[in-house]
Amino acid sequence: MKNISIWMLLGIISLFLCGCGQPEQLVSTDPVCLPEVSSDTVMEAANAVLSDMQFSIEKYDFDACYIRTRPLSGAQFFQVFRGDNASSYTAAEANIYSLRRVVEIEITPFANRTCIQCRAMVQQLSIPEKPLVGTTRMAGQYTTGGARNQTLALDPQQAEQIEWLDRGPDRALENKIIEKIKQRIEKGK
Repeated sequence: MKNISIWMLLGIISLFLCGCGQPEQLVSTDPVCLPEVSSDTVMEAANAVLSDMQFSIEKYDFDACYIRTRPLSGAQFFQVFRGDNASSYTAAEANIYSLRRVVEIEITPFANRTCIQCRAMVQQLSIPEKPLVGTTRMAGQYTTGGARNQTLALDPQQAEQIEWLDRGPDRALENKIIEKIKQRIEKGK
């Protein structure tokens, strides 16, 4: 009975925090240009911001002024130290679905300014369905294990069909990263 009460309380709290609304419709992130800042400074700030947000850098091309991260799974409700959920809607989605995000940053120097373009792409795990075999075995439909340890259980045909589907850009995360880069550069001046 105590476990049911805890789960009900967590469900009510998550609905209260996340709401039932639609995702924020943020405008496309156009390049943000910073006056009198070198591309080296922006590259270092972008690398530090992505590292602080727990992203792992896959490609850091200093000459091309380009950074790409490895896919990072969406932060769960208990991972308060993570910064990849930029809004309550994306936080709720990361707790419901298996999501991951990849961030790309391109830096373009112009005459006396440097422009930053940030793209954050979201992907969702797709696992093919199994036919239902009855209600008595429903709890073990996709997982095996006990109360402490759960393991994904797939037959070989399903394992071949698992894929990450593109869900599109995460505009809130893009804006958040750009703002953090600007703040970091301002602190360094």
